[in-house]
Amino acid sequence: MSPLGNKRSLFRRVFGTIFGVVLLVVVVLTLVGAVYLQNKIAEISRGELFDEAQIIASMLNETDDDVSLLDRLVLDEVRVTLVDADGSVMFDNEEPAAQMENHNGRPEVVEAREEGTGYSERSSSTLGEILLYQAVLLDNGMVVRLAQEQDGVLAILVSFAVPLLVLAAILLVISFFVARRAAHGIIAPLLEVDLDHPKHNAEKMYSEMTPMLDRIESQRQELKQQMRVLADNDRMRREFTANITHELKTPLTTISGYAELIASGMVANEEDLQDFGHRIHKEAGRLTALVNDILTLSNLDEAERSDSETSAAVLGSTEPVDFPRMLESIRQRLEQLARRNDVSFVMDTKPAVVTGVPRLLDELAYNLASNAIRYNQPGGTVTLACGTDEEDRPYLQVIDTGIGIAPEEQPKVFERFYRVDKSRSKARGGTGLGLAIVKHAAVFHGASIDLASDLGLGTCITVTFPKQEIQLP
Repeated sequence: MSPLGNKRSLFRRVFGTIFGVVLLVVVVLTLVGAVYLQNKIAEISRGELFDEAQIIASMLNETDDDVSLLDRLVLDEVRVTLVDADGSVMFDNEEPAAQMENHNGRPEVVEAREEGTGYSERSSSTLGEILLYQAVLLDNGMVVRLAQEQDGVLAILVSFAVPLLVLAAILLVISFFVARRAAHGIIAPLLEVDLDHPKHNAEKMYSEMTPMLDRIESQRQELKQQMRVLADNDRMRREFTANITHELKTPLTTISGYAELIASGMVANEEDLQDFGHRIHKEAGRLTALVNDILTLSNLDEAERSDSETSAAVLGSTEPVDFPRMLESIRQRLEQLARRNDVSFVMDTKPAVVTGVPRLLDELAYNLASNAIRYNQPGGTVTLACGTDEEDRPYLQVIDTGIGIAPEEQPKVFERFYRVDKSRSKARGGTGLGLAIVKHAAVFHGASIDLASDLGLGTCITVTFPKQEIQLP
């Protein structure tokens, strides 16, 4: 929403709030005032009615003809009724007495006969009005009663209708200008917020905005971090593509060159032909290994971004893997490579089982072991170890007596296509993706990797897995 739209929305809210609160206050004060005014008027009217009733009673006690005296009295807006001892109406200045019902049951008459004076209030048939009744017992046993209409709360409110409407119109206009000014004052600091640097003008903001500014700054930093990660990923993707192109080009060029020589008939010697065939087979093997490693990394990348069901479809289902048996199988498969490099195996296996993807766990251990052979010294050893640590966490450990890794290179060895011994990397074989696969396979299984190495002395890589629910036999 634009700042103008924000301002209009805020204005409507402030205007509605101000006008609503002011109108509510006016209505409440009017109701309270009407009740108070009605009570005051009723109190005054009761006093006046009582005095008038006492005066008329005194006059009637002094005369012998009560009806004649009452008929001569002129009382504005006051109704006078004379009730005989038996309850019949002897006189009424508004209705014919003969047609009126017996009044001995009226509360004010009953009270007057018992205590000398009686008072009561009853609702009038007129909307919002009440009737005040004051009765006095005469010496001759009759009761004289005075009645007067009194405005009720509703009647007083109705009389206030026009002033209230005028006041509401005035409040509406005042609220409009007050809300306009308040909305402008509220939104002005908000419009000054620099979303690129929300902390720069925090001192000018409302203190209530501090959490919001902190949130914006935090999200901004997270966004910058994500952009840096995306940039790094893009850089790594381009580097990975370039490395793949280079790594694939080398064996393909070799295969193509030798094949061209054979196809052109330039290789007449049977021994040379066998040598070329051997080299083509070797480069084809390198190419196959490289493609397999790339596919494995691609599957791991996809699995890390997917849910468990998709991961199972890509990498395979999980099952318990017996580490001692797996390491023995790897030793047998690498025995010939170790013999060619004059390296011997040492097995140090203790019971350890991990629930995982068997193919990935095997590839993790195989890559560590093959690297330990390739980068070893003649006459060196490779130790394959497994077991559980003091916290019952399974671990896999590969120790060699090889060339070692310099401290500044240790954080980089798990990067794709990174080789420690660049001068002899081709001669040692491998695709440069082995340790990258190790890292991703460990992450997929929730394992941590610890690397310890000294130049010229060897390397020890330990992969520690989370504690397993499977109980070892």
